[in-house]
Amino acid sequence: MISIKKELLVSTSQATAFRVFSQQMDAWWPRSHHVGKTPMVSIVLEPKANGRWYSTHQGGEVCEVGRVEDFEPHSRLLLIWQLNGEFQFDPNLRSEVEVRFVSKGPEQTLVLFEHRDLEKLGKPTPTGSMDQGWTMILELFVTLARDGKLAGEALRVYQSPSIKG
Repeated sequence: MISIKKELLVSTSQATAFRVFSQQMDAWWPRSHHVGKTPMVSIVLEPKANGRWYSTHQGGEVCEVGRVEDFEPHSRLLLIWQLNGEFQFDPNLRSEVEVRFVSKGPEQTLVLFEHRDLEKLGKPTPTGSMDQGWTMILELFVTLARDGKLAGEALRVYQSPSIKG
C-alpha cells in the first residue's frame, strides 16, 4: 500500500482544528489546485457522513472530488478521494484520506494525515507531486487554524517545520 503521511502540530484546540479542516476548507484550499476546466469558485466538504466533496467553478461547473465516509466531530475524518492519477473523477475509484485530531493540550493539536491506496490512482502513481501538493495545502490549513487568517500571499509553496512527512 502506497501512502502519504503527514504529522502537523497545530497551535489551536482540537475542536478548532477539526472545524477549520472540515467546515472551512473553502477558506484555506488553494484556488490553484482543482480539476475543473474553469477557475475554481469554492470547494465544499459537506460536514457529515456520506457528505459530498466537490468544487464549483466559474460558469456553474461542479467537479466531484470524492465523499465523506466517516465524520467523527473533533477527532476523525475519513474522506474518499475519487480522482485518478491524471486528476480526473472516477466514481469507481476509492483511495482514502484519513485525518485524525489528537489533543495535546488546550491549545495544541496533533493532526495525523494519511492519503493511502495511492497505487489505485493508476500508473505512474503521482506520489512525489501529490506529496508536494498535500504539503502546501496542509500548510495553508495549519496557518488558518493557528492564526484565524491567511497572511499575504499564502498560496506559495514552502516546507514548514510544523509538518513532518
